[in-house]
Amino acid sequence: MAAFAGIVAPGSAVGEPVHYERARGISGYRPVRYPFAAADSVSPLAGTRGEARPISEPHRRLAGVRVPSFADDWYHRIHLLPPRIDLGNVISPIERRLEVWNAHLQEQTVLAIEATGADGLVLSGPPAPPLAFGALQSRTYSFSASHRGAPVINAQFAFRFTGGGEMRLTVTGRRVVVFGIRPDWSDGLTERLEWLSEVLEAHDGSEQRIRLRQLPRRSFEYSWLLDGQDVRLLEHLLFAWGARIYCLPVWTDGSQLLQDVAAGGRELVVPNAPHVDYHPGGMAVLWRSAVENEAVEIASIDGGVLTLTLALGRSWPAGTRVLPARLARLEGTTTVRRVTDTIASGRSRFTVEDLTAAAGSEAGSAYRGYALLDWPPDWSEEIDVSWQRKLTVIDQGTGTRGFDDEAGAPQVGRRLTWLLPNRPHITAFRQWLAARAGRVHPCWLPTFTSDLQVSRVVVSGGSGLVVLNTGYSRFVAAHPQRRDLVLRTTAGTFFRRVTGADELSVEEELLSLDEPLDVTVTVDQVLQVSWLELARLDQDAVELFWETDSVVRVQLSTRTLPS
Repeated sequence: MAAFAGIVAPGSAVGEPVHYERARGISGYRPVRYPFAAADSVSPLAGTRGEARPISEPHRRLAGVRVPSFADDWYHRIHLLPPRIDLGNVISPIERRLEVWNAHLQEQTVLAIEATGADGLVLSGPPAPPLAFGALQSRTYSFSASHRGAPVINAQFAFRFTGGGEMRLTVTGRRVVVFGIRPDWSDGLTERLEWLSEVLEAHDGSEQRIRLRQLPRRSFEYSWLLDGQDVRLLEHLLFAWGARIYCLPVWTDGSQLLQDVAAGGRELVVPNAPHVDYHPGGMAVLWRSAVENEAVEIASIDGGVLTLTLALGRSWPAGTRVLPARLARLEGTTTVRRVTDTIASGRSRFTVEDLTAAAGSEAGSAYRGYALLDWPPDWSEEIDVSWQRKLTVIDQGTGTRGFDDEAGAPQVGRRLTWLLPNRPHITAFRQWLAARAGRVHPCWLPTFTSDLQVSRVVVSGGSGLVVLNTGYSRFVAAHPQRRDLVLRTTAGTFFRRVTGADELSVEEELLSLDEPLDVTVTVDQVLQVSWLELARLDQDAVELFWETDSVVRVQLSTRTLPS
């Protein structure tokens, strides 16, 4: 006979049915548990079935139990819908609806509603307790939260019913205010991105790099120059809200409304939205002055249209500035320098609290498995090059010293500056920085200097490059850290690897390439021959200095790796 595994259907607090008997065809069973405690279900009911029919029928008596069902879980209790409200970031008055449903089959009376920690929160709607709820009756309450009140919201609303029943509504959230003090652009604005990594270096100079922080920290620092009412507003902000979280406009990413927007509207047309710091669930600020501004929450973004979570509280004319915003906290000491009794200047630094993952993307093509950044640096700033060897000195103090060149090659450090002239360049460079994640991910970087000078025509199909003798064949000889080059010509740009070198004469030497050129290049057509270096950033923190809202200067330190 076949044997079947079975289950015992969930019962109640009393456990299995009293008259349980396993069928002979069932070889074993396991109990099934509800995800809630058995005590939540009603107990089985016992009793005697009465006979009320006018005539009796043949029947036989059977003993049994009533097994609780889903109806017992849903009815015979009070429901608060929703049972918990998370207000998120309260940057403007918020209103929510709360439904109280008496799921009992009998009348229930709410005797009191007791609130704790409800600073700035109001529950209104039906008449005040005591208030009777009929069987299966529900009532809707209106719940509102003002942006004025305690910075952290953690409130409890207890609904006490007859018979000692109690239901609790938990409300959480935090309040923020707009820091509408705009920067003084004569000093620019500094944005700082900080990754965190650990580099484990082996004896031979090879590395293992570990990323320790998933999201880069972000901060903004800028100066401001204020007068009159703005100075007094700033001091009141520092006095009352200094340690709390601000809604900080991202001043580098602003645009303007092209047409009027009426109060109650839920959409903002922002042409640059796809290219700046807007994101669903984030915030935006409509700004006309330090006092006249409004923060809104973004529900979704479709092209250049922001759909808002709540309607606008007031109308805004065309020309109003619209900026993405971040939750940020003031860092350190804010010094206010009084120039006159009504004019003040100073500098503030904010650390961003609501971090998001930056999208990483490479700015150039790939070469031998690594991305290649071939953006020339800004030569208005000098390029500093440092040569460092992993050298160990062995000195017993009693004789001559010994030296161990552990890596056998120098570690070349460079300090490069780029000037990013427009938004597309800035966006691409930020994505390239995100792909680096600080010191973690290397890439190919040209030296951007004229390292070799071609002395003869490079014929199509030829695999050799004749250059003026610089001692490459004698000293370097296609060393793994100096064997890849970029050849820039008027006929195109070529990336090749040097496979060998021979000294032809005192004046010339021949470099063998791994792949011939497919065109003939004369000496006059050669613009520059630079070495390619596999390098990583030598820093986890990067500062973007915004000279204007569309021009950025950034300076990076790099370090070569074995390729």
